[in-house]
Amino acid sequence: MDASDYHRAETRMHTADQRVKALQHELSAAELERDRSVADVDQYAHAATDGRPLTSRREIARRLGVTHPSVRAMVDRAAAAPAPAPGRPGPIPVMSAWRAQQYVEAGALGDLAGARVAISPLDILLESGLHPAAFADGTQINPPTMLLHGSTGETIGVDNCNAGYGGTGPSASRELLMKLGWTKADAAAVHAYRYVELGIGRGVVRAEAESIHHCGTMEYTHGVLTARLRPGPWRNYGPDGRQLREDIMGLRAWITEVLDQPDRYPWAAGERVARVYLSRDTAAARREPLGSFTPGQLQSPYSVVIEQGELQIWCAAYYATDWTELLSQEQTEVLSIAGLIPADMPTPGLLDRFLPRRRERPAYIEVSATGAATLQHEPDGRTLSPEVHYP
Repeated sequence: MDASDYHRAETRMHTADQRVKALQHELSAAELERDRSVADVDQYAHAATDGRPLTSRREIARRLGVTHPSVRAMVDRAAAAPAPAPGRPGPIPVMSAWRAQQYVEAGALGDLAGARVAISPLDILLESGLHPAAFADGTQINPPTMLLHGSTGETIGVDNCNAGYGGTGPSASRELLMKLGWTKADAAAVHAYRYVELGIGRGVVRAEAESIHHCGTMEYTHGVLTARLRPGPWRNYGPDGRQLREDIMGLRAWITEVLDQPDRYPWAAGERVARVYLSRDTAAARREPLGSFTPGQLQSPYSVVIEQGELQIWCAAYYATDWTELLSQEQTEVLSIAGLIPADMPTPGLLDRFLPRRRERPAYIEVSATGAATLQHEPDGRTLSPEVHYP
């Protein structure tokens, strides 16, 4: 076995370890969900046996938040869900600079074609053209800040090498790039810029003084990409001068940099749909870290879920405080940013059009351009009544 074969075998082993880790995370999550379900069934079974001996299955299902129309809708959505894209890359192996040098010199990467170095992992993720699942580590998406590309499409990540300042990380990037064949002047670009692309024989192909993307981190669970915009400080202002939370304004970056560019990001291609929860009690619960779940932790700060393709963006817009209002001003702002309702459409107008359709206040409404689309992936958590669609 020559050095190239050895490094390829080592990479396969490293990739297999990453897959095992991801599967272990999924197994733990599945076991936790099973335990939750068993606890719920046990709780309601005792209640039905001890307090209400004549309780019907329909009543138990209603209390659990599951109805026949809901189940049928979930089955229909699952059947209509697009198949995973063929050829999706497996996990990108990430190694030290020293091992990456050995890997390339042994020919395991094929002919070295180029490199990307950034201060922001998000820039590497979105500029690489790879599916985010390639950077999944368990349920988290953790792209490195340096990628090396082979001429046949092979890619490896490098630990502790980044760009954008005069410290240790960019220095390690510069030294590795010089050892791999780039000139000292080209390699030094990692100190002056926060995003750098280099090509073999072409030097610096692209250099950006500031980070390119400002969206945030993602999670990857059961084939769903999730970005959670947690509550942030009140620092920014909307078009009308109102002060808005930073996370709500950050939604603009997701819309303009990702969702509005489906040709560039096929994993975010599809019809845009928003689900708006009307109270904390009915919102999808945020999945807590494994092992930390306790009964009663089902309330959520997230009130709007925007889905397009494989990506869901969870927004923590506040709920309406007046029972006569359907949506809060901030929820309306989120829908406006997502391009799903006109910015000047008054909330009472939504209420007037919606309420005559049913007698009870629903758990949530779903909003789309066609009025018929629904979420393809059910968010983590539970709802207490069927959905209502709003065109």
